[in-house]
Amino acid sequence: MAMGTGIFVVGDVHGCLHTFVDVLKRWNTEREMLVQVGDLVVGGNYSPEVVALARRLEQQYPGQVVFLRGNHEQQVVEYFERQMPNQWLRQGGSQMLHAYARRGFSLANDVEWFNTMPLFWENNAVFISHAGVGPTDDPYNPRNPAGVVWYRGPLQHIGKLQVVGHVPVEEPTYSRLEHCWRIDTNARRGHKLSALRLDAEGTVLEIISIPVHAADFSPPSSDRPIS
Repeated sequence: MAMGTGIFVVGDVHGCLHTFVDVLKRWNTEREMLVQVGDLVVGGNYSPEVVALARRLEQQYPGQVVFLRGNHEQQVVEYFERQMPNQWLRQGGSQMLHAYARRGFSLANDVEWFNTMPLFWENNAVFISHAGVGPTDDPYNPRNPAGVVWYRGPLQHIGKLQVVGHVPVEEPTYSRLEHCWRIDTNARRGHKLSALRLDAEGTVLEIISIPVHAADFSPPSSDRPIS
């Protein structure tokens, strides 16, 4: 795409397929990059379907779509490496494993994709990651608790606009001190899914915030008991 391409940044989706589809209706596929900040999974009932949609979009719009690695994707990767119970299982991972198994999706295949997810996207004016750049010499280590996948504290002012998810906020919120927008509006808990429309220089053109659909927390038909 052209150097002046706009950027459509989507917050933490957390398995909320119906809401994600609604937000994507606002994306201008002809003029904008799509960058999603990670945590596609765990929360709503549609983690496998959200990942499947993300992967289709990546194939349909090569070079125009970026899905970043969030801490939940990282936790899935680490669970598969060790095959041992961990905190992720207790925080929604077990329900996600059930959804994949019950509905015929291959989590092993998706874990391979999670491993290819970049940790950040940037241009000359904007830096997007899941958690942001904190006070560490090793921000791009996905296992570093102070890195761009995990960090929850105050961010460094890096001379570019940062856009991050990870730490829930009620509405998309800008910090002048950090020069950062936080856009995780807690879809995981059924609140909202948010997005920012930016120009290539990092100017915010539109703030989008959509209440999570009740359907995203209803059991899919394939999970319901057969009467």
